[in-house]
Amino acid sequence: MPYPTFNATTLQAGTVPLWVCEGAFDALALLAAGVPRVVAIFGVQGWRWDWVREIRELVFALDADTAGQQQWRQLARQAALRGKQVAGLEPAAYGGHKDVSAAWAAGVLAVGAGPAAAGGEAHVVPEDLREAWAERIAIMVADGGVPRADAERLAWASFDASRVARRS
Repeated sequence: MPYPTFNATTLQAGTVPLWVCEGAFDALALLAAGVPRVVAIFGVQGWRWDWVREIRELVFALDADTAGQQQWRQLARQAALRGKQVAGLEPAAYGGHKDVSAAWAAGVLAVGAGPAAAGGEAHVVPEDLREAWAERIAIMVADGGVPRADAERLAWASFDASRVARRS
Protein backbone atom coordinates (compact mmCIF):
# COMPACT_ATOMS: atom_id res chain seq x y z
CA MET A 1 0.00 0.00 0.00
CA PRO A 2 1.41 3.39 -0.97
CA TYR A 3 2.63 5.66 1.74
CA PRO A 4 1.76 8.31 2.69
CA THR A 5 -1.86 8.24 1.58
CA PHE A 6 -5.34 8.07 3.05
CA ASN A 7 -7.93 5.78 1.46
CA ALA A 8 -5.30 4.04 -0.67
CA THR A 9 -7.65 1.22 -1.67
CA THR A 10 -9.16 3.63 -4.23
CA LEU A 11 -5.86 3.52 -6.15
CA GLN A 12 -6.99 0.26 -7.72
CA ALA A 13 -8.45 0.54 -11.21
CA GLY A 14 -12.07 1.64 -11.30
CA THR A 15 -14.70 3.06 -13.60
CA VAL A 16 -15.08 6.55 -12.11
CA PRO A 17 -12.46 9.30 -11.93
CA LEU A 18 -10.03 9.22 -9.01
CA TRP A 19 -10.03 12.46 -7.04
CA VAL A 20 -6.70 13.40 -5.44
CA CYS A 21 -6.56 15.84 -2.55
CA GLU A 22 -4.21 16.94 0.21
CA GLY A 23 -5.01 15.42 3.59
CA ALA A 24 -7.53 13.12 5.19
CA PHE A 25 -9.98 15.87 6.12
CA ASP A 26 -10.18 17.00 2.49
CA ALA A 27 -10.80 13.39 1.43
CA LEU A 28 -13.56 13.00 4.00
CA ALA A 29 -15.14 16.27 2.84
CA LEU A 30 -15.13 15.09 -0.78
CA LEU A 31 -16.63 11.75 0.21
CA ALA A 32 -19.33 13.58 2.18
CA ALA A 33 -19.98 15.79 -0.87
CA GLY A 34 -20.73 12.67 -2.91
CA VAL A 35 -17.43 12.05 -4.68
CA PRO A 36 -17.25 8.24 -4.76
CA ARG A 37 -13.50 7.73 -5.23
CA VAL A 38 -10.97 9.86 -3.34
CA VAL A 39 -7.37 9.42 -2.22
CA ALA A 40 -5.51 11.88 -0.02
CA ILE A 41 -1.81 12.46 -0.26
CA PHE A 42 0.13 14.07 2.54
CA GLY A 43 2.09 16.69 0.68
CA VAL A 44 2.10 17.05 -3.08
CA GLN A 45 5.76 16.07 -3.23
CA GLY A 46 4.71 12.59 -2.10
CA TRP A 47 2.85 11.80 -5.34
CA ARG A 48 3.97 8.69 -7.25
CA TRP A 49 2.80 7.99 -10.80
CA ASP A 50 3.22 4.24 -10.39
CA TRP A 51 0.29 4.35 -7.95
CA VAL A 52 -2.13 5.23 -10.76
CA ARG A 53 -0.72 3.25 -13.65
CA GLU A 54 -4.11 1.61 -14.34
CA ILE A 55 -6.24 4.71 -13.69
CA ARG A 56 -7.47 6.69 -16.72
CA GLU A 57 -9.18 9.73 -15.17
CA LEU A 58 -7.90 11.99 -12.40
CA VAL A 59 -9.33 15.07 -10.72
CA PHE A 60 -6.94 17.10 -8.60
CA ALA A 61 -8.59 18.93 -5.70
CA LEU A 62 -5.50 20.47 -4.15
CA ASP A 63 -5.53 23.57 -1.99
CA ALA A 64 -6.93 26.72 -3.57
CA ASP A 65 -3.85 28.77 -2.68
CA THR A 66 -1.22 29.68 -5.26
CA ALA A 67 1.05 26.76 -4.39
CA GLY A 68 -1.77 24.22 -4.60
CA GLN A 69 -3.01 25.57 -7.93
CA GLN A 70 0.49 25.59 -9.40
CA GLN A 71 1.06 22.05 -8.22
CA TRP A 72 -2.17 20.68 -9.68
CA ARG A 73 -1.33 22.26 -13.05
CA GLN A 74 2.10 20.64 -12.98
CA LEU A 75 0.58 17.26 -12.07
CA ALA A 76 -2.10 17.73 -14.75
CA ARG A 77 0.52 18.22 -17.42
CA GLN A 78 2.42 15.14 -16.27
CA ALA A 79 -0.83 13.14 -16.20
CA ALA A 80 -1.79 14.15 -19.72
CA LEU A 81 1.65 13.16 -20.96
CA ARG A 82 0.93 9.74 -19.45
CA GLY A 83 -2.32 9.51 -21.44
CA LYS A 84 -4.70 10.26 -18.59
CA GLN A 85 -7.76 12.46 -18.66
CA VAL A 86 -7.23 15.09 -16.03
CA ALA A 87 -9.10 17.96 -14.45
CA GLY A 88 -8.71 20.18 -11.44
CA LEU A 89 -11.24 21.53 -9.01
CA GLU A 90 -11.32 25.23 -9.87
CA PRO A 91 -10.73 27.77 -7.07
CA ALA A 92 -14.32 29.02 -7.41
CA ALA A 93 -15.52 25.60 -6.19
CA TYR A 94 -13.92 26.36 -2.81
CA GLY A 95 -16.14 29.41 -2.28
CA GLY A 96 -13.21 31.56 -1.18
CA HIS A 97 -11.84 28.99 1.26
CA LYS A 98 -8.29 27.61 1.29
CA ASP A 99 -9.12 23.93 0.90
CA VAL A 100 -11.84 21.37 0.36
CA SER A 101 -12.52 20.66 4.03
CA ALA A 102 -12.90 24.37 4.89
CA ALA A 103 -15.27 24.84 1.96
CA TRP A 104 -17.26 21.76 3.03
CA ALA A 105 -17.46 22.99 6.64
CA ALA A 106 -18.75 26.36 5.39
CA GLY A 107 -21.34 24.63 3.20
CA VAL A 108 -20.01 26.10 -0.05
CA LEU A 109 -18.04 23.24 -1.63
CA ALA A 110 -19.16 22.77 -5.25
CA VAL A 111 -18.04 19.55 -6.94
CA GLY A 112 -19.04 18.11 -10.29
CA ALA A 113 -18.35 14.69 -11.72
CA GLY A 114 -14.76 15.38 -12.77
CA PRO A 115 -13.36 15.19 -16.27
CA ALA A 116 -16.55 13.77 -17.77
CA ALA A 117 -18.49 16.73 -16.36
CA ALA A 118 -17.12 19.01 -19.03
CA GLY A 119 -20.21 18.28 -21.11
CA GLY A 120 -20.55 19.27 -24.70
CA GLU A 121 -19.66 17.26 -27.74
CA ALA A 122 -17.69 14.05 -27.29
CA HIS A 123 -14.68 13.66 -29.56
CA VAL A 124 -13.36 10.36 -30.81
CA VAL A 125 -9.66 11.05 -31.17
CA PRO A 126 -7.83 8.62 -33.44
CA GLU A 127 -5.37 6.43 -31.53
CA ASP A 128 -2.35 7.89 -33.35
CA LEU A 129 -3.30 11.43 -32.27
CA ARG A 130 -4.31 10.81 -28.64
CA GLU A 131 -0.96 11.56 -27.03
CA ALA A 132 -0.50 14.84 -28.94
CA TRP A 133 -4.15 15.81 -28.30
CA ALA A 134 -3.84 15.13 -24.55
CA GLU A 135 -0.58 17.08 -24.40
CA ARG A 136 -2.17 20.11 -26.10
CA ILE A 137 -5.04 20.02 -23.64
CA ALA A 138 -2.70 19.71 -20.66
CA ILE A 139 -0.61 22.65 -21.82
CA MET A 140 -3.66 24.85 -22.40
CA VAL A 141 -5.11 23.96 -18.99
CA ALA A 142 -1.90 23.95 -16.95
CA ASP A 143 0.04 26.76 -18.58
CA GLY A 144 -2.72 28.86 -20.10
CA GLY A 145 -5.46 28.52 -17.48
CA VAL A 146 -7.96 27.48 -20.17
CA PRO A 147 -10.94 25.54 -18.77
CA ARG A 148 -10.70 21.86 -19.69
CA ALA A 149 -13.85 21.81 -21.84
CA ASP A 150 -12.57 24.75 -23.88
CA ALA A 151 -9.11 23.17 -24.17
CA GLU A 152 -10.64 19.93 -25.47
CA ARG A 153 -12.72 21.83 -28.00
CA LEU A 154 -9.74 23.90 -29.16
CA ALA A 155 -7.42 20.88 -29.40
CA TRP A 156 -10.05 18.99 -31.37
CA ALA A 157 -10.60 21.95 -33.70
CA SER A 158 -6.87 22.17 -34.44
CA PHE A 159 -6.61 18.44 -35.17
CA ASP A 160 -9.81 18.45 -37.19
CA ALA A 161 -8.57 21.41 -39.26
CA SER A 162 -5.21 19.74 -39.91
CA ARG A 163 -6.97 16.51 -40.99
CA VAL A 164 -9.17 18.46 -43.42
CA ALA A 165 -6.10 20.31 -44.79
CA ARG A 166 -4.25 17.00 -45.36
CA ARG A 167 -7.20 15.62 -47.35
CA SER A 168 -7.25 18.66 -49.66
